[in-house]
Amino acid sequence: MATTDDLGLLERGSVLLPSGGARELIVATGADRVRFLHGVVTADVAGTPVGGGCRSALLTPKGHVVADMRSLVRADDVAIVVDAGQGEPTAAALSRYAIMDDFAAARRADAALAAVLGPEAAARLEAAGVAGAAELAARPPLSHVEAATPAGPLLLVRVRELGADGFWLAGAAAALAPVLAALEAAGAPALAPDAAEAARIAALEPRWGAEITPDYFPMEVGLAGALDYSKGCYLGQEPIVRIRDRGHINWRLVGLEIGAGASEGAAAGDTLESDVKPRAGRLTSAARLPDGRAVALALLHVGVPVGADVRVKHGAEVLPAKVTGEA
Repeated sequence: MATTDDLGLLERGSVLLPSGGARELIVATGADRVRFLHGVVTADVAGTPVGGGCRSALLTPKGHVVADMRSLVRADDVAIVVDAGQGEPTAAALSRYAIMDDFAAARRADAALAAVLGPEAAARLEAAGVAGAAELAARPPLSHVEAATPAGPLLLVRVRELGADGFWLAGAAAALAPVLAALEAAGAPALAPDAAEAARIAALEPRWGAEITPDYFPMEVGLAGALDYSKGCYLGQEPIVRIRDRGHINWRLVGLEIGAGASEGAAAGDTLESDVKPRAGRLTSAARLPDGRAVALALLHVGVPVGADVRVKHGAEVLPAKVTGEA
């Protein structure tokens, strides 16, 4: 499959992520599936209608992140999308808490995922024989339908990713492959992995294993939107509410633009310093945009504001950087 690094297509056309942004699909079943998930994760699963979805997190009792989840409520099950490598661990973590519940969760090993992003994504999908994309485009993020395609049904999900609106496709590889071929033939090229990573960083979108780890609270790593403070109890709720009421976290996820000077470029793990805070944080992801600009995501101390100048310590080099935004 031909690739492109033209990130402008996210604003004026459409691109493919053939591997679905490196994600996996879990299917939760059982009569208690909605009630159980609502009781253990951070979002209002019970208040999410069939055909809708919510982003949520599974936490430890101390409030640290175990899993980042997009839960899609369907008539007969709940489909849960997680980052690559998290299907089995997340299903196992959920199942450990289902003691007396009619609930089961398993990674769907036969499922393939892809993404189509950009303003022309819906039209490209309709032209490729995926019914319902145009109507779904007007609905809220994580709304979804079972879409008919010439080779079989696919789960079609309305998303926003890499800073652009678009769709996820999930289902049997035999049904997905001809759709991807038709999309490419219709003028939706695959986005090169390096360009996709740079776009993710520029859009301030956290990823499991880089920004999202079990060492942090969800609001520290860009998952504040996954917290529903109006719902009842869930695992790890007490420390989360205590943090909200006292307003005390040490870190939050920010975007950086890094100045010139590095021989190889900044990298994850590089430390940050500033005049305000000598030990200001660390980079979690770094990349170069196709135009050559260096961007990064970082866990930065809350005492360093957006717009501040900071310094990246990359080996023996010290690189100037500016805090551009907060996730």
